[in-house]
Amino acid sequence: MKNPSWPKALAFIGFAIFGVALAYYSTAIATAGVAARIVGSDRGGDWLSTGSAVLMVGIAAAAAFGFLALVNLRALTRR
Repeated sequence: MKNPSWPKALAFIGFAIFGVALAYYSTAIATAGVAARIVGSDRGGDWLSTGSAVLMVGIAAAAAFGFLALVNLRALTRR
């Protein structure tokens, strides 16, 4: 971060919140996958796999952008 700014820090915070929302939404996908597996409409378990993948992506995005936001805010407060 060579040139930290408040808009950039707020954008990273927004992306981190988006990652948390994505991880929260993935639980609904995975729950639908479990229900579809029980009912028998999803024999391969694709929805459960998709929910797990979206959960990992959401948590990784939240962690990465949260870290970038904290680094940027730390640089701004040290000026």
